[in-house]
Amino acid sequence: MLKRKSLNKIYLTTLVLFIMLVTITFDYLKADKNNIIYETEYVSNLVNTHIYLLNKDNLLVKVDHLLRSNTLEENIEDIINELFVTNKKYNNLKGLIPSNTKLNRITIDDKTANLDFSNDLLKVNKNIEEKVIESIVYSLIELEKIDNVKITIEGNPLTKLEKNNKNLPILLNESIGINKDYTLNSIKDIEKVVIYYVFNDNKDNYYVPVTKYVNSRDSKIKIIIDSLKGNYFSNTNLISYLNRNSNIDFKLDTDILTITFDSLNEDTLESVTYSISNSVFDSVEKINKVIFEVNSKIIDVKSK
Repeated sequence: MLKRKSLNKIYLTTLVLFIMLVTITFDYLKADKNNIIYETEYVSNLVNTHIYLLNKDNLLVKVDHLLRSNTLEENIEDIINELFVTNKKYNNLKGLIPSNTKLNRITIDDKTANLDFSNDLLKVNKNIEEKVIESIVYSLIELEKIDNVKITIEGNPLTKLEKNNKNLPILLNESIGINKDYTLNSIKDIEKVVIYYVFNDNKDNYYVPVTKYVNSRDSKIKIIIDSLKGNYFSNTNLISYLNRNSNIDFKLDTDILTITFDSLNEDTLESVTYSISNSVFDSVEKINKVIFEVNSKIIDVKSK
């Protein structure tokens, strides 16, 4: 009888311990599951954007950058912090904002980012003075909710680059150009296009937009294709993977551009379609989609 009572006591104790273990395990799994959900939601809030850093050829390079999708002001501050000379995250690329520069204030007015800097912002060499502004403006207008940037220095609007003796508009946007190249021999028939070349630093390929001013009566689309068929941008390490001997036709239907090749190398397909489509989107406002074909077969579609 005593033995039976002892066995019952042991059984009861074991059962209680088992129930407690199951409860604790369930709670742990539930908590762990919640953590997983939280982490997944947190990661899903990351948003990809681009910033523009300087390479060894004194050209601004388009670089991927992840934002944590906080407030717009916080995202702007995050981007500006990446543009300081102290940014050493990328091989052979650097920011341009002097390290002792202070960002005093950020405000948003409609789709304009108003930035007030300390007067250290443009205490740089003459050859990169304009690049500092291009880097800031082009990095910020990558944000969906920003179309313009207004820069003030200690409260005073920045309207002139003193070292280059160049006036600036109050509202800064893509109209200021980036990595500008002037191939002009006349003041007549001037066209402005943006061409995306490839920069290779022996490890990674980056894209470099070049705003080109040329004398031409051709359409902007033809200028873009002919420029990329040149295969390289003179006096730099920029290249294009578009074969100069390619036969290329194009047709524009409202806001859709169709480009047809007689052949295209699969190894360079992504670089070619990216360079052409982004050049077109930045140069011809009304185009929202580019369809790429080889022998009338669709091989890629890029949307704005």
